Amino acid sequence: MKKFLKYIAAGFIACALCVPCLASCGDGSETLDGTWELSTATLDGKSVKKNFQAFTATFKDDGKAVVSISYLGAYETRNSAYKFDGSKLTETYKGNKYVWNYTESTGSLTTEYRDFEDVITVVLEKKQEDTGPVPVDFESILFGTDMSDSKFYNYCPAIIRETENGQEVMHVWYCTNRDDGVMMDYIGYRKGVLQADGKWLFGEQIIALEPTAGTWDERHTCDPAVIKGKFNYRDTEYKYLMAYLGCVTADYQKNETGIAVANSPEGPWVKINTDRALVPWYDDGDHATEQQKYENMQGTGSIYWGTGMPALVSLDGEGEVLMFYQSTLRGTGIRRYDFSNLDGALTPKFTVSIAHGGIRNSAGQSCRIGIPDFAYDESAKRFYLCGVTNEKNPADISTTRVNSHSMVAYLENIESAEALSDTLQSGKYTWKMLGYVGPDDTGFERNHNPGIVRTGKGYLPDSSKVEVIVSTGHNSWENENIFTYRLFGKVFPVT
Repeated sequence: MKKFLKYIAAGFIACALCVPCLASCGDGSETLDGTWELSTATLDGKSVKKNFQAFTATFKDDGKAVVSISYLGAYETRNSAYKFDGSKLTETYKGNKYVWNYTESTGSLTTEYRDFEDVITVVLEKKQEDTGPVPVDFESILFGTDMSDSKFYNYCPAIIRETENGQEVMHVWYCTNRDDGVMMDYIGYRKGVLQADGKWLFGEQIIALEPTAGTWDERHTCDPAVIKGKFNYRDTEYKYLMAYLGCVTADYQKNETGIAVANSPEGPWVKINTDRALVPWYDDGDHATEQQKYENMQGTGSIYWGTGMPALVSLDGEGEVLMFYQSTLRGTGIRRYDFSNLDGALTPKFTVSIAHGGIRNSAGQSCRIGIPDFAYDESAKRFYLCGVTNEKNPADISTTRVNSHSMVAYLENIESAEALSDTLQSGKYTWKMLGYVGPDDTGFERNHNPGIVRTGKGYLPDSSKVEVIVSTGHNSWENENIFTYRLFGKVFPVT
């Protein structure tokens, strides 16, 4: 996850609002069902709406509410209870009460939001229901909200394509934000079904994984990688294993890599060892040495990013797995694990860095492998790689910090999964370039964080082509470039 793209959140938020009535309870009080979003915010008659990155309130007919506010980079999410008498609503959260009022003629909500001495008048309007998903071509934006009137992002996908009950389906996990305008990472999931006309119909988003308070991933969970196999944890065998990035920092440093398991793509996902990450922020380095490096970077223009952005390939269809990951200490690292039994100590069988020989950008210049995903073609004996090319062409208009191009490369004559493991461990190999995806392909100035469409083992489904889903984005945007990140398909024919 490019977490340095996100705001550093700090501060305290408090508010009082108002809402309309939709249903009645047996005790005579009324209940609500719907989501209200920020319409206007004024201070002394002048608009200060731009100071709010988000202000949403969701009320349910069971008397529960979720209020999410992001003001000048500080954010708060309240999971509350409420009572409503038809004109006023009282929300209760951690012993505090917030009062809401409702204007029946407009159906809008109004509140006084207090920022120290300032009293801001905030008006919310009910969010209109979506018309529902529509089938799309693979080489297009696959799903997501209209970026012109919402602040959501979708990027860094993990994809499995398989047949279910005679249907071709595509499972896509990706990094997203749950609340409009709030830059806090969750792992979203959507299922796509191939239609008779060759288009894909993706369902509604499900939040598959979220931060857990008081643990190593309490600030962000993102950058998923998923494979199928047999993974035993606490006397239960699971079909799916996910590796992902998490952190506790608000300044986007010391990221770590962990794992979770599930028996269905949407979850529920069970996190493994919530008290510690699988790969800590200092990787396999000496903690004291790396801590000193981190401290030396404080107050400079550099950060100690840590570990994350994993990718997974199964070696046996069960528990033997190659895990690739980004690391401040070693660039792109490779570890081999036996994940058959997740109850004990999870010690890698080896840890090496990836070799970059043969990798070139779209201008023909040598470059390093970054943010990669992988797939093995058992038929053609090829091992495919997709990743970014470290290019920014066109150059930044504003600070995007993400690439304009992604690429696909491969290794030849990889006779088996075990041979792949041996080759990568040796470091004696040279990549061949297959192709690139850039602005001319997608219409977006930025094309980054790609993922390969694969089988559950991490193999290529069809030797005649490599299908890649790339994270796109505009070079500049009114609200923040990150809110233009969407997922776009690209097909690379293989001759």
